[in-house]
Amino acid sequence: MQEYETRVSTKGQIVIPKMLREKHMLKSGKTIVIFEDADGAIRIMPKTKLSDIKINIALDHKEVEKEIEKMREE
Repeated sequence: MQEYETRVSTKGQIVIPKMLREKHMLKSGKTIVIFEDADGAIRIMPKTKLSDIKINIALDHKEVEKEIEKMREE
């Protein structure tokens, strides 16, 4: 796991290092999600819409429907 260091400004802002912004395609206006784990760790993640994910595989629609139903039950 790579570690990056940044500072919190007086306005509570942080700078995400350029390498991470480029790697995760974080451009101006992109929404990120910040949450706290049960152990108190703060996580910052890009908010991803399903439409942003590009998948190029053949899908069995019946299997997809089963998986969706299973996820709904959880």
